Amino acid sequence: MLNPKLVRNLAAAAALLVAPVGLAQTLTMAQNSNPLTLDPNRTFNGLSFSITNQVYENLVYFGSDGVIQPRLAESWEFVEDNVLELQIREGVTFHDGTALDADAVVASLEHFLDPEATNPGLFVLSRIDDVRATGEYTVQIETETPFAPLLAHLAHPVAAIVQAGLGESLERNPVGTGPFRFVSWEQDAQIVLEANPDYWGGEPAIQRVVTRIIPDVATILVELRSGGVDAYYGIPADSFDSIANAPGLSAVSFLGWGSNYVGFNLESEKLQDVRVRQAIAHVIDKELIGDIVNGLPAVAAIPPTVAYAAEDLDEPYPYDPERATELLAEAGVSGLSLRIDVYTDPTLETIAQILQAELAGIGIDLEIRTQPYAAYAEAVLEDDLELYVSGWGTVTLDADYALYGFLHPSEIGGGSNNSRYVDDSVTELLETGRNNPDPEARADAYLAVQEQILLDVPFVTVNFPLSTFAKTEALQGENVNFSVIGFDLRDATLNR
Repeated sequence: MLNPKLVRNLAAAAALLVAPVGLAQTLTMAQNSNPLTLDPNRTFNGLSFSITNQVYENLVYFGSDGVIQPRLAESWEFVEDNVLELQIREGVTFHDGTALDADAVVASLEHFLDPEATNPGLFVLSRIDDVRATGEYTVQIETETPFAPLLAHLAHPVAAIVQAGLGESLERNPVGTGPFRFVSWEQDAQIVLEANPDYWGGEPAIQRVVTRIIPDVATILVELRSGGVDAYYGIPADSFDSIANAPGLSAVSFLGWGSNYVGFNLESEKLQDVRVRQAIAHVIDKELIGDIVNGLPAVAAIPPTVAYAAEDLDEPYPYDPERATELLAEAGVSGLSLRIDVYTDPTLETIAQILQAELAGIGIDLEIRTQPYAAYAEAVLEDDLELYVSGWGTVTLDADYALYGFLHPSEIGGGSNNSRYVDDSVTELLETGRNNPDPEARADAYLAVQEQILLDVPFVTVNFPLSTFAKTEALQGENVNFSVIGFDLRDATLNR
């Protein structure tokens, strides 16, 4: 008979040998604020999508080459100009064991489209007129008119397929079909996910994903160097080289789908004269900002990675403080005081600070109000909004997504048209771009839109930021894709 004490000692030793394996397969990420919600259909923010994209899946997705690929839909075709038919993948279950079928997809899309719910990303699929199951695994989506970017919009994380029957509980307890399932959310501390053993694509090798909430980027970089954080998107330009060259770390920098911009509330009396907006545009030193915050100076509203982005546009507002002063004089403006709203983000805060200094040089006093994203999102809807600075990712890689969101009047007051911009000719062009499947017609429409807003100046695109990603060299096989919300760990391993 074995000695009981020896058995206990052997068991303890075995536990010690097993424990590090679990720790080795835990990936620790970081972000600087809490998500607003973990229901992807009820948010429009990367802080949420960076988490939900590990838990949920879309019918289709963008591959690293920008081409739409099947995910929960195995195939699709337009059976009519305005009717898309999709074949849903069989054998998939939600994390709670519920089967995914056509009815579940219909319920999820209806959850997204619920007119009674708050959904800041509704415009992504607002052209949908009807969703119906025509077979156990067949779904048809009918739009009011032919909707050219429909497939691209279905790839947006806001359109992820959720277990709709769980309703509002999804906000804190997400249930999807993805490679990782939700474990816990400790506000201001961390969010924990675990590998889904029943994932239809095979259980991930990484067993746990912990996202720590660390407001200070400098602290995140310290944690990255020390091993407290394994991977992080958004390395500041002045820290990139040192992180990339740190022992045990690697880093990449690439042009993604994003843009940073300074917007104007056109309903503010101080900013209604286009010459005032033009004057401000003339003191936005895009070259300087690009050097400091790691981005390419921009003219067009959207980066060249996006379909129908305008090319070879001349810069109408080169850095020219003298011309800015002349424009203010022409407008009869002097002693102007303004406020710019910005959310907690080192890049956007730097843009606001540089603009503050430049405006002081032409006699404009600029107050900077920095708030967490949730408060900022409320502030830009208020009547007293003046200037604001923000970042945007054209996640669908289609011009409609950004330009319609920024410029269509239906997006005022809860959508993304925080500039309150209304121009009938631009609205008509946006509708043409959405409803005409002909690529040439779409290209002409979006070029005209991008040219017109350079004249009207509802916002100034400052730069196209370079996406930066750093990781421990132990992490292999991840798909970095265009931004953190496209980060894919299905095939990743942690070799440590």
